[in-house]
Amino acid sequence: MGQPLATVSPDVLFRTQCAVADALWHYTTTPVAKPYYVRGCIPDLDEPRVTVALWTGPAAREKKNLFLSIPLVSDGVPLSATHVTLGLLRLGRGTHMFGFTGHRFDGKRVLNGSALVKGVATAGPPGESGELQGPRGFYFERPGRLTKY
Repeated sequence: MGQPLATVSPDVLFRTQCAVADALWHYTTTPVAKPYYVRGCIPDLDEPRVTVALWTGPAAREKKNLFLSIPLVSDGVPLSATHVTLGLLRLGRGTHMFGFTGHRFDGKRVLNGSALVKGVATAGPPGESGELQGPRGFYFERPGRLTKY
């Protein structure tokens, strides 16, 4: 799992969460991995991780939600938004490989998505330039109803 929060400064964690939310926003209208669209990227305030909410999209006959807990730190190094996005692109391999974390979000089980970001080269945290202006996360509770974190 991820490293304790104490090993990552709150500022770096904040920038990393903002960068991941910004990168995943694109996949609210384009599938990140067929058939899944991003429905949310919810920051964890206690640990360096996010919960990524996925759904099967507006055209699916049977709507399915999937919640994955993704660590933002690997071996003490914060992961980049690109790293997390590349991990989610690997979702096509099937959701049967994910175990239940013991947590729930929006009434649904949260699966452990750590396996998605293993084996993808780390690129380091976002820069210090302060260019990130967006929220740390977002979640569409239902279509048209956006919550920002």
